[in-house]
Amino acid sequence: MRVIFVGNPNVGKSALINQLTGSRLLVANYPGTSHKVAYVHKGEHYFYDTPGIYSLHGPGESASTVRALLLDNAPSRIVNVVDAANLERNLVLTLEILALGLPTMVVLKQMDVAASMNILIDSEALARELGCPVIGLPDVKGENLERIMEWIDRPIKGDIKIDPLQLEKLSPDSASPQCQHCTQACQHNVITIDREIIERARHIAAQASSQTQAVRRGRNILETLQGWLDHQILGTVLLLALAYGLFTAMVSLIHYLEGPISSAVEPLSNVLTGLLQDLLPPGTLNQIISQAVPEGLIIPFTIIMPAMIIASVIISLLEDTGLLPRYSVALERITSFIGVSGQAIIPLTLGFGCRTPAIMATSLLPNAAERFIIATLLSIVVPCAASLGVMAAVIAKFHAYIWVVAATMLAVLFILGFGLSRMMPRKEAFVYELPPLRVPAWKNTWSKVLSRTGGFFTEVLPLILVMNIVLYSLIETGVLEWFKGLEEASQLLFGIPAEALVAVLITIFQRYLAPLVLLSLPLSSREATIAITMVALSLPCLPVMTMIIKEIGLKNLLLILAMGIISSFTVGVALNLILP
Repeated sequence: MRVIFVGNPNVGKSALINQLTGSRLLVANYPGTSHKVAYVHKGEHYFYDTPGIYSLHGPGESASTVRALLLDNAPSRIVNVVDAANLERNLVLTLEILALGLPTMVVLKQMDVAASMNILIDSEALARELGCPVIGLPDVKGENLERIMEWIDRPIKGDIKIDPLQLEKLSPDSASPQCQHCTQACQHNVITIDREIIERARHIAAQASSQTQAVRRGRNILETLQGWLDHQILGTVLLLALAYGLFTAMVSLIHYLEGPISSAVEPLSNVLTGLLQDLLPPGTLNQIISQAVPEGLIIPFTIIMPAMIIASVIISLLEDTGLLPRYSVALERITSFIGVSGQAIIPLTLGFGCRTPAIMATSLLPNAAERFIIATLLSIVVPCAASLGVMAAVIAKFHAYIWVVAATMLAVLFILGFGLSRMMPRKEAFVYELPPLRVPAWKNTWSKVLSRTGGFFTEVLPLILVMNIVLYSLIETGVLEWFKGLEEASQLLFGIPAEALVAVLITIFQRYLAPLVLLSLPLSSREATIAITMVALSLPCLPVMTMIIKEIGLKNLLLILAMGIISSFTVGVALNLILP
């Protein structure tokens, strides 16, 4: 039996499925977290998590995705998750769902938030008005989750089919043609909905809820902070100051941890080096393996792992507190310069953790043009946490000009974004629903950190070990000398050795592997600055390329690869001409 969870954006559908099944669906405090259908299998049931929508009959990908799922002939129950603090608005979707004639339960989330706003909801009265079971969460006794599962497990007599009169309304041609120049979020808010449903939702909400006359308490810290952050000018200043503080803290912490971690890992490295030298026969292979393997372990644990963990913690906290969508609104004017809405801040920020899920997150953007622009910027400009760690090591070792690297990356981001936006102009208005500020659920935050850093052991560590062995093999066998033929051209055009140019080409496999080549070369500060900037602005790695093909197609990937090569080489030539 399918159990389909449907509701407005950011009402807690994913969190409820996690509570009922013990799964680990991504949960965050902003609309659009679930931008595709996901499901969890438990026992005899499949629990479907759907994108948040305001109406079944709205235009846009989210509504069409939910409609397609409901139109499937498979028997289904529906759990309609409702925000108790915004009951009237949520009931519009509830009434549309009930009209389908499928077995439905309404789950009122945020009952505690509603109570703090002096809103009292009578669940029994609401159930009578709607003609379906209603459960409130969270509940004092903690029994309502069991009641939800009992309803899901209860056998249903007869066929489960959608009311034939509603099938036509759910057809692909039923979406409202109104407001063709709005973003998806705006379309959902202003869509033409049956006025009778709106009036009925208002009537039911009035019958089932009441506003108490209790004296309004003073605002708590979160409410005060939310007021400051939502102010047009003060909020922008505070958010930018927070972003600068978090970035500075991350860089400082990575630098501080490098020494203690190196000291802790170095004895193990020495033991491993001696063991490999004793086990392997004397010769070139011994020299390569005994140097490459220990070093391939030290670099990931001392540089990359701390960067991945710290970046994942920061991103998870921004998501769960509700700060991330506020950056979307505060930076709307800046993002509009590169032709995208403020929502683009979300995938761009996620890219600093890992660019592969960030490319997936571009699907929450309202149109193909914005998705292509952000996928391009993520592929060429935005470094993942692992890349940041190794780039910092190169900058520190060769005393590269960090301000040149940062300024060049920022300039390329705006130039590239501005150029693409002129070819694909944006006409939509930006309407975005801000969630309330919340204290993070530490269990959820920790779960996301583990999920985002799990790739360190399954992907980063093995790749760096293999790459380090290959790199030492190239050095010891003299293969890198073959590139000496490019030395003259490389120095003339880019001002870097031919071996450093090889590092730029390695980014097509994994960007954070390229700086490993640079770390093994004798570079000047000028050469290191040019080389690491070219590496930072180059090609998307293989996992990102795979995701780009899946999300926006092979043709767009080829365009991104071409722009990456042009950007990297143009920056190299420009810096070679400008830097003294």
